Order: sequence, then C-alpha cells, then structure tokens
Amino acid sequence: MKPKILFVDDEQNILDSLRLSLRCMRAKWEVSFALGARVALELLEQQPHDVIVSDMRMPGMDGAQLLREVQLRYPKSVRIILSGYSEEESVLKTVKLAHQYLSKPCRPVDLIEAVEKALSLRDVLENQQIKTLVSSLDALPSLPDVYRQLVSALEEEHSTLKQLGDIVAKDVAMSASILRLVNSAFFGLPTRISSVQHAVNLIGGQTLRVLVLSSHLFTVLEAASMPSFSVKKLWEHSLRVGCFAKLIAEAEGLCRDEQDNAFIAGMLHDVGKLILAANMPSQYRDVLAKVQADAVSVHVAEQNVFNASHAQVGAYLLGLWGFSYGVMGAICWHHTPEKQIVEPCCSGSAVYVADGLDHELVLLSKEHTHWPLCFPGVETIRSQERLALWRCCCSKVLDTGGCSDG
Repeated sequence: MKPKILFVDDEQNILDSLRLSLRCMRAKWEVSFALGARVALELLEQQPHDVIVSDMRMPGMDGAQLLREVQLRYPKSVRIILSGYSEEESVLKTVKLAHQYLSKPCRPVDLIEAVEKALSLRDVLENQQIKTLVSSLDALPSLPDVYRQLVSALEEEHSTLKQLGDIVAKDVAMSASILRLVNSAFFGLPTRISSVQHAVNLIGGQTLRVLVLSSHLFTVLEAASMPSFSVKKLWEHSLRVGCFAKLIAEAEGLCRDEQDNAFIAGMLHDVGKLILAANMPSQYRDVLAKVQADAVSVHVAEQNVFNASHAQVGAYLLGLWGFSYGVMGAICWHHTPEKQIVEPCCSGSAVYVADGLDHELVLLSKEHTHWPLCFPGVETIRSQERLALWRCCCSKVLDTGGCSDG
C-alpha cells in the first residue's frame, strides 16, 4: 500500500505547482491536496495520512491550529510546517506542534527528501502504542533542578549566553530540543551545529526566553514516578559517550560531518530511555527488575517488555525531528551494530565502541552491567590495537575531567 501524503495551502496556484513538481512521485506516494485547513481536516476524517505538510500562514485556521488538531486526532502522522525565514513568530507557535520545519520557498527535491525520510521511519518501531506516544510528544522531560536554574537565569536581566548554554548542556532533553531547533530550516544555517553552547548563542537569549517561559519548550520530569531511574547519571553517561565517540572519530580521521554525527548520536543515544521511563514508569520498573532477575542487558529486557528498545525509540524521535540519517542510524543500532554498520569505522561504530568503553570504565549502577565489546565480524570494526588506543584516550579524558559539550 502506498503511503499517503497530504499537502495543505490556501492558494490554489501553489497546490497546482506542487502537484506538477511531485508528478515523479505518483508511483510511490498517494498524494492529496487540500485548499485550506478545513478541507484538510475533512480529508483526514475520510482517511488518515502518513505525512501532513502544511503552509503556516492561512486565513481562518492557520498551520499551527491545523497541526494542533492533527496532533490530537492523528498523533502517528508526521507533521511538517512550511514557513518563511523571517517568520519567527510562526516557529515559536509551532515549535511543539511540528515535527519538522521547511523554509519557503522550498525546492521540490528538498520537499521529497523530507517526506521520504519521514516515511523511512515506519519500519524503525513495530510497537504501535509506543509509535503513537513518540509521535505525539511535544516536549522531552527535563531535570527539575536544571529547569529551575534555567528559568531563574532567563529571568535574571544580566545572565550571559555562556551561562545559559552551560545550563542547557546539563540536560539531555534541553540539549536535544535546542539542537533540533537550531538545525532546522528556520535558521537556514550552511553547516550543522553539534555544540549546545553554539546553538544557544545562535538562538539568542530573547528567543530562548520566549521558548522556555512562553512556549514551554521544556517540561519538568516527575522523578518521583521512577525512583530507580537516575536521569542525572543517564545524562553524565550520555555526555561522556558523546565525547568518547567524537574522540574515536577524530582518531580514525573521519570527516567533520561524521565527527559531528558521532558526538550528537553519542550524546543522545539513550534519549529513548528517558522517553520510556518518563511515560511508562511502571513498565520501565519491570525492565529494570528483569535486568537483575534474568542477568540480561537493558535493551534486551526492553525488547521483552515493550517489543521495542530505547535505541529504536530514540532513533524514531530524532528521525521525526529531522536529525540526519547518520545520527539516527548510530542511535538505532548502538547495541546491535552487526545489523547495520558496514564501514570499518563510521559514526555508528564510534558510538557503539564509546558506549561500551564508558560502561567498562565507569560503573553506572547495578542495572548497568558491563557487556563486552563483541559481535560477529568485530575485527572489521577495529583491531585490538586500535581498541586499546581508544580505551587509553578515553581513560585520559576521564582522568582529566575533559568531557564537555562539543
């Protein structure tokens, strides 16, 4: 069955132009066009669509209002907004409603790429309940202490961007959301940003203030509902893995894009744990109990409980949010690299090794037993000599306390 794509605009000539430019996709997609948001909702009532691409500025019901309705009624649909570079207000209105932003004018090739990427996510997660949960998320839960620090700093007139960036970099949820926003088409940057501090500098204090205090970009984690799960330790581990992965990528001479992929993927590789633990705390307690009772790794226990792992959940969310294929793949396969990694060294293998080395060098808790770095064909990933070198380099970083954002 062909995937169903819905394009929404209030100008017929734009829809006609889209229909013409997308003729090449008729064999792959079932495409519908709606003249305005009301018509779009009528079409969706008749048949849900996999992807909705909507213009922002429309009379009556605008793109933000349409996407809010789609989020409530059809949470599994991927929501993409079309917005002009100067429409900062529209981005602030849709930051929690749209999965992705595309800038206007948008080339057909970019539009096709965005839709195809969204469609490629359908096979990442099999659990429909979790897929619906992830697609409907409008924010990731942040640590209460870090959130309070950020709000206090934003309300303080003389806070610097450096201070704000240091606070955001303490939290995995905030970091993911800020990197998502700054790398979206709204900012139109020629290069990808991997540093949270750099991202905060580009967003600016005023926009960050509106995002946090008015648009409520972040929510506060209810830690009491999951006493066995330490988000603080998770974030410390994630930041170390990001640093280690980038270090390994640099040591192997990977290009800058691969180094950035390694750092971002390493830093966000366990974001799926945060989603599962925060939204399904009872089941996640079952996961941690199974780890202890059956002496299995966390991702195996998750698969048994959810029919999905945190790696798949995190990759699905970041794919929805428009992160690169390199980041998405490195996260999705960081426990099962033999299923995906084909290059002797790439961002994916760097994250896999970095994660393994951190579990080896730092005992996080009794739920995080060290599992050896091994899988079929491991010699194609790295030699024992290279692994020894990476282990030595990562140990030195730990000894000097040198892990930092970007």
